Amino acid sequence: MAKNRKKGLGRGINKLMQMHNVSMTEVLQNSDYLASCPIEQIVANSSQPRKTFSEVEIEELSRSIKLNGILQPVLVRKLEEDKYEIVAGERRWRAAKLAGLTEIPILVKELSNKEVLILAIIENVHRKDLSSIEEAKAYKVMMETYSITQNQLSDIISKNRATIANILRLLKLPAIVQDMIDEDKISMGHGKVLLSLSDEEMIIKLSNKIVNEQLSVRALESIIKNLNGKKEEVQKVVNTFEEKLLISKLSSRFDIKVKIKASKNKNKGKILLEYKNEDELKRITDILLGEEDEK
Repeated sequence: MAKNRKKGLGRGINKLMQMHNVSMTEVLQNSDYLASCPIEQIVANSSQPRKTFSEVEIEELSRSIKLNGILQPVLVRKLEEDKYEIVAGERRWRAAKLAGLTEIPILVKELSNKEVLILAIIENVHRKDLSSIEEAKAYKVMMETYSITQNQLSDIISKNRATIANILRLLKLPAIVQDMIDEDKISMGHGKVLLSLSDEEMIIKLSNKIVNEQLSVRALESIIKNLNGKKEEVQKVVNTFEEKLLISKLSSRFDIKVKIKASKNKNKGKILLEYKNEDELKRITDILLGEEDEK
C-alpha cells in the first residue's frame, strides 16, 4: 500500500514541477534535513485542506511516538528565521506535541504557496485523511486560485477525472447538507443521490430523514424514485384544456412528443421537447432558431 502511494505521490510532484517550471533536482538541492528542530518553531499550515483531526488517532500515534520516536520527518518550509510552516505531517506534529516532545526531525524545502497546497492535498488524499467535502473544497481552491483544470488535477494527484468531478459536485449541495457529510452523518453516496433533486428544501428534509432513520443509499434511491413517480402522476392530471391544446400544436409543429409541466399555481413551468437522435435535435434547433426558413 505504502509503495503504491509513494509512486502516485512522485508522479504528482513531478507533474507539479513541470507545470510550475521548476525541476525536482532544483527543489531537492534547496532542501535541508534537520534531525532536531524545536517544536515551538513549527506552525500549522493555515491552508491545510484537512480541517478536523481524530483525537483517537492522534492519541494512538502519540503513544507510538513515545515508544519509537518520529520515524519520518515532517515536511516544512521556512517562513522566517527560526520559524517553519508545515507542508505535510501535521498529524505527526500534533501527536509529537501531545507526547511531550520538545524537538522533532524536519525536512525543509523552498516551496511556493501553490506547491504547498498541492503537496498537502496529495498527502491527505492518498492517505485518505480528508472527508469528501474537505477534498472537494481543496480541489476547488486549487483550481480557482491557480487556474488548474480537472484534467491537470487528475494528473497531479493520480486520481480519475470523473472521480474528481463527482467529488466537486458535492459542493452544489446546501451548506447544511455538506456539514452532515463532513461530520460523517451521511455518506458521499447519499450526497450523490441527493444531487438528483433540484428542490433545496427537499434535499435538506431528506438529509435529516437519512440521519434520523439511518437510511441506506438504496433506501434513499427508492424514496426519490417514488417522489419522482408521484410528480409525474400529478403532472398528467394538472394539464388544463389550454395546455393540452398547446401541446397538440407544438407536437404538430415539431413532429415530436411534447410535455408541459406547470407549477401548482400555473405561474411557471417547463415545456419539454423530446428528441430521439442528433438529426432530430438539429431539426428542432433549426426551427427554434428560425434557420429552417432560411434554407
